[in-house]
Amino acid sequence: MGKGHLACAYYHKEELNEWVKPVSGGTFAEAFWVVAKTAPLWFNAMIVAVILAIVLPPFLPIPWDGLPFYSLFYLLFGTHFLFPHTLKQFHGAEHKVFSVKGRVKKERLRAIQQAAITNRGCSTNVVVVYFLSVLCLTAVLLLAREGLSWALSIGSYAALIPVGLYGPFRRSGRWRSLDRFLLRVSFWLQRHVTTAEPDRKHLLAAVASYRQLGYAVFSKRLVHKRLDFVKKERKKMAIADVTIIPVGTNSPSVSAYVARIQKVLEAYEGTMTYEMTPMSTLIEAELSTLLDVIATIHEVPFEEGAERVATTIRIDDRRDKASTMKGKRASVQKKLENS
Repeated sequence: MGKGHLACAYYHKEELNEWVKPVSGGTFAEAFWVVAKTAPLWFNAMIVAVILAIVLPPFLPIPWDGLPFYSLFYLLFGTHFLFPHTLKQFHGAEHKVFSVKGRVKKERLRAIQQAAITNRGCSTNVVVVYFLSVLCLTAVLLLAREGLSWALSIGSYAALIPVGLYGPFRRSGRWRSLDRFLLRVSFWLQRHVTTAEPDRKHLLAAVASYRQLGYAVFSKRLVHKRLDFVKKERKKMAIADVTIIPVGTNSPSVSAYVARIQKVLEAYEGTMTYEMTPMSTLIEAELSTLLDVIATIHEVPFEEGAERVATTIRIDDRRDKASTMKGKRASVQKKLENS
């Protein structure tokens, strides 16, 4: 989220969907609905159970008054500690996208994967502020008056004040030692509790969401400059003929590996052109993109269980003029017609 917009990317039946919309109640509701649809049943059931345990008992003929209303704040801030593993992976991917240096794009997935999984602007910071404030305020109130229930109740509500002041406090630059302490606690939680190392699919979703947000909040002038830069890059295209052979598999057929590689290549559409042939795959892209794509698809058989992979690469990199697969075919066809 940034500058009045919220971007979202998610998978539905293995297909990546993405959107960006102005911040509003409806936009947040749609984003939360996406999370609810993709979260496991136990996670949704836990949230519903806590809300019902707060709201329903006062209206029922039972001796229990239900959970105190401030339990809603515990649910709001505490779900960070109970994220399903996949949600932790998406959270980690989001952090890596914001941590990586340089441009955020599909072709740099390896660099993004190696970026830090901690983020100074993570909402885990606010979670730390809230629960530490609850502990400290409750302890102080216990010294002033007996009764854990009363102290915990007041402390839970009053802890919302430090949460509201945390943003201005950080921007002011004061009490840096306290801020460093809060960040150390937050970073530890981010590394060990609230995030997990993402896979390729999580990184692709994070990149897609980040780029959607970027195009929404950048001025048209900046977007046009960026597109002009991309066009200039694409003038220097190279063509590769790539054959990837998994060695030592249980079957002579390799079509399953080829199909998986094609799926990976689909994720790069828009930044390069490719064509599958009966014996190899032709890829056309700017050289740096080309090499990154080849390195990525070389890993596919390993991810599918192969223990050895033989990859053959032929690269045609012409610098005196633009060279494309379509152009090369057209040139040959023209000579055939004239012969």
